[in-house]
Amino acid sequence: MYTTNRYADLLPFRYEIISTRPKDRTPIQPASEGSVVPLSHLQREDFIVPFSFLGAEGAYVPGSELLNQPLVLAFYSRHWNGYAPDFVRQLEDLYADIQVMGGQLLVVSGDPVEELKALGAKFPLAYDKDYAIAKSAGIYAETDPLWARLSGFEENAPLPATYVLGQSQRIAWAFTDPLFDQRIPRRELLTAVYTAGQAQALSRAIA
Repeated sequence: MYTTNRYADLLPFRYEIISTRPKDRTPIQPASEGSVVPLSHLQREDFIVPFSFLGAEGAYVPGSELLNQPLVLAFYSRHWNGYAPDFVRQLEDLYADIQVMGGQLLVVSGDPVEELKALGAKFPLAYDKDYAIAKSAGIYAETDPLWARLSGFEENAPLPATYVLGQSQRIAWAFTDPLFDQRIPRRELLTAVYTAGQAQALSRAIA
């Protein structure tokens, strides 16, 4: 069919919309109280700042060595922008009190090792290769990147999270900050460390 409208004879043009979001949109599912966060991924060489009680023998860090007392496991990322340095300051402020309550602090991060060394951390710090521990805690996934959930972030990173692990690497207390607008609940965390320590002591006494 002929028409005087010279555009009418052209086939319709389809625009291809390219999305940078992953096709698999399985959301992250942060671990909660009662869940287990395995630490078997850690090797001694992964520690930027080691525990003082870890011996030099063997490549792997047995979970039993880390969990002779309650373990406060915290996650850190440089990709949290201005939230990151304040989070480190909170952990520095909590470190001594966690020990007084009978616990230990371990911070893990998937950031490059050289950058973790540059932090100059006073608390035990380990490299979480391929975000293995963060994935097991349900706070990091390629299918649900941070930058797709919140504006202002350009890289994928774990959620800010702090856990108190008791016996069998089981979570006794959990804190996550999905909107990056909270601080670690100091009193709750220290109470959880003390309570977990008492439970472990009672368990050993009964055994």
